[in-house]
Amino acid sequence: MDPTAYYYMPLFKPGTFVQWNHQRETVSHVVVRRHALMVYLVGHESPVYPEALHLAPTAFRLTRTPDTDGL
Repeated sequence: MDPTAYYYMPLFKPGTFVQWNHQRETVSHVVVRRHALMVYLVGHESPVYPEALHLAPTAFRLTRTPDTDGL
């Protein structure tokens, strides 16, 4: 796997486990509001800035690849 062909960033989606304030939390939903990404956690009413959360980055391919499914 060529590391230059990928972009790495955290992927916040419902059900993802994150670290926040030394606690393991679950992402409820994500909202873009006033040009800012806000992450809501299960059991918390207030949103959290993504910079306050710890999550291993996900690799995204930067080049298009042919679809190999069922042709």
